[in-house]
Amino acid sequence: MAQLTTKIRWHKHPIPATSAFGYADLTIGDVSNGSPRMLITAGIHGDEGPWGAWAIQKALERIDESELQGSIRIIPVTNPLAMQVDKRNAPVDQLDLNRAFAGNPTGSYTEQVAHMLVEHGLADVDYVIDLHGGGSWCVNAFVFEMDGGRDLSLSFPAPFIVKAPSRDVTLTGYAKSKGLTVAAVEMGGRSQFEAAWSDKIADGLFRALVKVGIVNPKTQPSEIDAPIPVESTSVLRPMSGGIFMPEVEASYIGKIVEKDTLLGKLIHPMTQETIEEFRAPFDKTALMLLRPFVAQLEGGAMTYVVSQPIE
Repeated sequence: MAQLTTKIRWHKHPIPATSAFGYADLTIGDVSNGSPRMLITAGIHGDEGPWGAWAIQKALERIDESELQGSIRIIPVTNPLAMQVDKRNAPVDQLDLNRAFAGNPTGSYTEQVAHMLVEHGLADVDYVIDLHGGGSWCVNAFVFEMDGGRDLSLSFPAPFIVKAPSRDVTLTGYAKSKGLTVAAVEMGGRSQFEAAWSDKIADGLFRALVKVGIVNPKTQPSEIDAPIPVESTSVLRPMSGGIFMPEVEASYIGKIVEKDTLLGKLIHPMTQETIEEFRAPFDKTALMLLRPFVAQLEGGAMTYVVSQPIE
């Protein structure tokens, strides 16, 4: 028996980088056995990268070479320069890679990465799963449902599922516009529960690969509870800058709380007086993204993403 991770073939595609290094590599791994074919990406936002890459590794470690009935393409670090500085966007042009598709082969760094993902990542695949997470500053817990991709999204043990906005400029939105079946996952982030969330994501990846027929495992994945469908999301942001003090910790992510539950507050950095409070806005408020740690915030910073369950 040979673990699938030992069979990955890695391909490096140079992209323009900094003056000191000239180029950075977009590294793509392939393990192939015909159709169907799936692309799995992580780290399209640089501060969300390690958890998705870890989950991809864990998922592939569960699969024996003999169980592969299709092909898997992986890009664990989709935005190398952004991951290097632990930021959402690369410092060289500050563009959001997940708003840059289909890219530009003669554009800036981010535009060229998007173009390479189209040319070398999306080429000849049938399915796309794009892994996001709360990143270095928050945790989140939901999956997006996109037209035609509901079954793929339901592979993941996420607390909530929400209809995805229509955006052809995202990786999954662009892929869907080209007829591919896609899912976008928003799970995990920096907290004391990092390993548990990466296990959940890995479990979802394994289940998705089985569901579409790319993997025929000797042991079938276990059943999971369906996520709770929620309305479109709302973002809670501070009206001014200050020091953020959380009132609910990372264990609350994925839970539903009552209206007016105190989630956190913003305090003055010198007087320590409370400037603003963040409270649950709905009778039943689904916590989809939260900041679990004390932080310095600028006015308008994303602090909570909430919604309400669909009855």
